[in-house]
Amino acid sequence: MKRTGPTNRRFFIAAVLGIAAILPLVLFPSSRPMPAGTDIKGPSVPVRPGDIRLLIDDTAWDPASGQRIIRQEIFDELLAMIGRADSFICLDMFLWNPWKGSVPEGHRKLSTELAEALIRRKGEAPDLDILLLTDPINRIYGDSAPDFYERLSQAQIPVVFTDLDRLPDSNLLFSPYWSLAEMVFRIPPLASWVRAPRLKNPFEKDGREISFLQFGRMLRFKANHRKVAVTGSSGQGLEMLVGSFNPADGSSAHSNMALHVRGSAALEALESEMEIIRWSIQSMDKGGAGNPDRIKSSLASMARKATMLAVGEGNQPQWPRVTLLTEGSIARTITSLINSAGTKDEISLSMFYLSERGILEALEDAALRGVSLRLILDANRDAFGMTKIGIPNRVTAAQLMELSGSCDVQVRWANTHGEQYHLKTFSLTNHRGGTGILLLGSANWTRRNLANLNLEAGLLVDNAPGVMEDFHRYFDATWNNSDGKMHTVPYDHWEEKGLRLLLKKALYQIQERWGAGTF
Repeated sequence: MKRTGPTNRRFFIAAVLGIAAILPLVLFPSSRPMPAGTDIKGPSVPVRPGDIRLLIDDTAWDPASGQRIIRQEIFDELLAMIGRADSFICLDMFLWNPWKGSVPEGHRKLSTELAEALIRRKGEAPDLDILLLTDPINRIYGDSAPDFYERLSQAQIPVVFTDLDRLPDSNLLFSPYWSLAEMVFRIPPLASWVRAPRLKNPFEKDGREISFLQFGRMLRFKANHRKVAVTGSSGQGLEMLVGSFNPADGSSAHSNMALHVRGSAALEALESEMEIIRWSIQSMDKGGAGNPDRIKSSLASMARKATMLAVGEGNQPQWPRVTLLTEGSIARTITSLINSAGTKDEISLSMFYLSERGILEALEDAALRGVSLRLILDANRDAFGMTKIGIPNRVTAAQLMELSGSCDVQVRWANTHGEQYHLKTFSLTNHRGGTGILLLGSANWTRRNLANLNLEAGLLVDNAPGVMEDFHRYFDATWNNSDGKMHTVPYDHWEEKGLRLLLKKALYQIQERWGAGTF
């Protein structure tokens, strides 16, 4: 009996540890249905040729002056939309804060500019319905929101923070266990300890400390990653802006791309945003501008006004067509488009993060069929003053470039100097038929962005030669550095090889498969 005692104890301990490891996975499964207003592929809506424009924020290096040259269009158009609006304004912005990262530099104060523009417009038009949706990252998953959020509330402009608990978990190695921990942290002796500020602020060098609870919620890596604006006015009707732009000070030098569209195509985007607001306000406190009943009243008013402004624009066969895509519908459309490409077709891709395994396989298959691939990728080096190690793009670029000896596959890197090449834009061109399709928006091509985990929004544009011409003019100039600025550098500038590539590939595969990374 004495000999079996230690064995029994070891068995008991192993059983307890095994149950403790499995229990969170049973209690908090990662898979849950997406809430209302998500995973949408809207109708293909005709748009007058003059009512759709491509907007570009472009940052490049000027060798002559040794300085960055920044040309911005998106934010100024957003401010103009706000200034024109006299019916309603609905904004959904992922990053909206003044944080500049660990190495502050000269930035345009986008976040406060946007808040002040909204407050000023509300003062000019008190009956204007304004609803703002954003991600809890802007209050660091607690109560650490920038001061202008309170000023917006005082101006009777409600800000709704997306209820991320309604979304599936993407970090499968952490989130189930954190969900169990949050239940334990409700015990009074622990509750005050986990909520006390004691950790360094990860987003702002001199920012106030955050709590252990905030830090844990951050590691779930959930997000409302959309960047959508819909406004209504008596002069312009419905207007929509969808792209990759964030009104955050630390993002003000990033390269981005967006589409500005007038007309009824904006209705689908507006309804999707209102649905997210509806289920997010269910967990809001009742008070101030954020009173849920007041927000519900604004939603009803906004819906009525949008319907009245959505006059029929007609439907000529030669007009451009716009389709709203969100979440998983983006991935399905991308895969379908790549699979439809044939010999001599050309895919042009501008991407901040490229990692989704199914799409990479589709790109490889397309190259083997004779499709030309040109990719401009961010080297994944710069992140708000911090230096990253190039995952995932340097790994996935190496995978694609293995085909370059026998297929027309070319990669160039964005020549960033502290900022990010933040585009998420795909173009498919059939030169023989003279046709082209453009898809852009908020979604990086990663599992987290495309597998019905994050909230994302994009637009698919077909039969829009003016938009395609503007895109290819930008892409070719960026690829060739033809304006005398250094937009891109050759593939071998950031090429990974040997053991470094193998180690980064292993880390990338873990992060992509299990969601244990920020991409």
